[in-house]
Amino acid sequence: MRVKLVLASGSPRRIELLNKLGIAFEVVPSNIEEPEPLPGEDPVSFAKSVATLKADKVSQNVIEGFILGTDTIVEISGLILGKPTGRDSARDMLRLLSGRIHRVITGFTIIDSRRKRLISDSAITVVKFRRLKEEDIEDYLDKGEYMDKAGAYAIQGYGSNFIEYIRGCYYNVMGLPIERIIGALKHLLLEEEI
Repeated sequence: MRVKLVLASGSPRRIELLNKLGIAFEVVPSNIEEPEPLPGEDPVSFAKSVATLKADKVSQNVIEGFILGTDTIVEISGLILGKPTGRDSARDMLRLLSGRIHRVITGFTIIDSRRKRLISDSAITVVKFRRLKEEDIEDYLDKGEYMDKAGAYAIQGYGSNFIEYIRGCYYNVMGLPIERIIGALKHLLLEEEI
C-alpha cells in the first residue's frame, strides 16, 4: 500500500508495528495534554475522542497524507485505566487487574488531510489476568516496564507472564489494531479513487 501516512504518536510499540508492515510513514507526535475521562463516560467513545484530538492536532500542519491518531485504554468494571502516574498508581492498577477480566480498547482516527475526511473506529480485546502475588507485582514494578503503558503492563514484554488468555487482537493490546487500521486506510483510498 503506497500512501503517505503520518503517525500522531511517538510510541515505540506503534512505530515497531508499522515498520513490520513495510508501510512508509512519518512520526509526528501530537503532544496533546490527554484529557481525563469523565465519571461514567463510555470507554469506547472516550478512546475514540482522544484519538481524534491527536490526529486533528497533527493534521493542522499536514497538507497531504493520512494522519493516524490512536489512544489505548484499559477498562475494568466500567473504570477506565490510562497510563499510571507512577509506581503507586501502577501497583493499584495491577492489583485491580489481578485474577480478573478486563478490556483493552484502542480508539483510532485516520484523517485524509487533503480531502478533509476522517474515519474513527475502535478495537476491543478481552484479557484475563492470572491471580498475582504481591511479589509478582513488586518484581514487575522493579523492571520499570509499566511506565507509559495503559493498565500498567506490556503484553509484548514481561507483562505477558500475567496473562491467562486473550480474546481478540494481540496487536490491539500493544496499541495498534493493525487489521482494523489497514481496512480503514483501504476504505479511504477507495473513496479517493471514485
